[in-house]
Amino acid sequence: MAFNIGINVLETDGKATPSIQGAATSVAGFIIRSERGLAGKVTQVSSPAQFREHFGMPFADGYGALALQGFFDNGGIVAHVLRLVDATVATPATKAFPNGGAASLTVSAAYQGTDDPGAWGDNIAILIRANPDNLATYDLLVRYKTDVVETYTALDNRTAAGATGRHPVPIINDANTGSKFIKVVENATSNPAVTLGAAGADAKGYIALAGGVEDGMNAGAVATAATTALDLFATVDVQLIACPETADTGFVNTAVQKCELRGDCMFVGATASGQNLAAAKAYGKSLQGTKIYGAVYWPWIQVLDPGGTRRWIPPTGHILGVYARTESERGIWKAPAGNAARLGGALDVETAITDVDHTDLVKNGSVDAVRFVPGQGIIVDSSRTLSTNPLWLYVNIRLLFNYVKSSLKSGLRWVVQEPNSEELWNKVKFNSVTPFLMGLWRKGAFGPGKPEQVFTVKCDADTNPPAKIQQGTFTVEVYFYPSRPAETVVIVVGQQEGAGSATEA
Repeated sequence: MAFNIGINVLETDGKATPSIQGAATSVAGFIIRSERGLAGKVTQVSSPAQFREHFGMPFADGYGALALQGFFDNGGIVAHVLRLVDATVATPATKAFPNGGAASLTVSAAYQGTDDPGAWGDNIAILIRANPDNLATYDLLVRYKTDVVETYTALDNRTAAGATGRHPVPIINDANTGSKFIKVVENATSNPAVTLGAAGADAKGYIALAGGVEDGMNAGAVATAATTALDLFATVDVQLIACPETADTGFVNTAVQKCELRGDCMFVGATASGQNLAAAKAYGKSLQGTKIYGAVYWPWIQVLDPGGTRRWIPPTGHILGVYARTESERGIWKAPAGNAARLGGALDVETAITDVDHTDLVKNGSVDAVRFVPGQGIIVDSSRTLSTNPLWLYVNIRLLFNYVKSSLKSGLRWVVQEPNSEELWNKVKFNSVTPFLMGLWRKGAFGPGKPEQVFTVKCDADTNPPAKIQQGTFTVEVYFYPSRPAETVVIVVGQQEGAGSATEA
């Protein structure tokens, strides 16, 4: 490198130790039934509009659309969504063109080249007409319900001389830029006939796809499919998992176990519809134990669907939105419950309970309650996990530990393959982990006390003896005292003697 006369400044990474950045904490994974959606594919969405594009509008057989609307309405930012569908039964709507005679083009309901089964596809209609600028080619228009949503011009099935090369398959079926409503199959090297006035066409020449079939899964099949679907989230970066479609205890147990195996995720569920207090408590008791990676809520809430109809749905989508909002506004260490945990979009609760009933439900059933509180609205009023271990009773403690573990795991990635020496121990302890925990302490993540009283970092010769070093093992131990919510508030009110004075008679 050539230097200029005078002062030259060079930039270098030096020996600075990478700081630990906080991990994501409120990205949710939803397993749902929906109007549409690709079978076996987890799709990331970050708005109601994106959800509708991939999964459609609310429909009678599932709660997914309304749950996701509640998630976004209450502060959710990112969700990974999987549609439950029995692909062996569900069928995409389809139609061959021309409508009658030998087909040269088959159109079916799809999303960017992949079948999208269900009755939703019967709302798709296709218009094929000669292109006005090149009568040897054709235009294909896609109408969904009442709106023309896509138009493809100057398509050409031909391979003979004079063909334009604009074959419909690579254009419409492209996995990245293709149609969000249909896919096509070329059956012949002739263009489909113009359908205006053809059999089955409406006044504008559109012909509807037909034969879309829902899977018709019963409750048992939904629970089985949801259990299988959990494995599809194994490599997806989510911290929360929910399935508003089933309260099956077998599914819940499996979901909590898989979250525990991951170590950075938590399952959030709800009781079944129509359960009274006793049934809800019994449901929670059936799930109690060492399940520190799960929480269950009761009762269901009433919401409005886009058509203005009131529907009862599980509260899980709204509650996961509250988790995300609480983390954003207050921090992951704040319990997602209390007056600030209001459920936006909730109109009513299926069952109202007293304070005494609420205490019984939470303490004896490990079920959290959604309640109407005068002056506050409909709120999440408790934050217990399914665990009966006093160390792991609260949702915010579980979330905080998940957050710290994930942050340390990603933030200390630089340690891999470094020389296991005293220099490394000091860098990890003093330059990485301690500053990270100090930041959490300043924000109020830990219980009352000075830093040295509420967290400890140990990374020295005791944690890394020669035997472990020879095995290639590096160990840092982190302990902290998490903040716990003021779940029970005691207000003492009593009388005291006044400052009276004696007077002469």
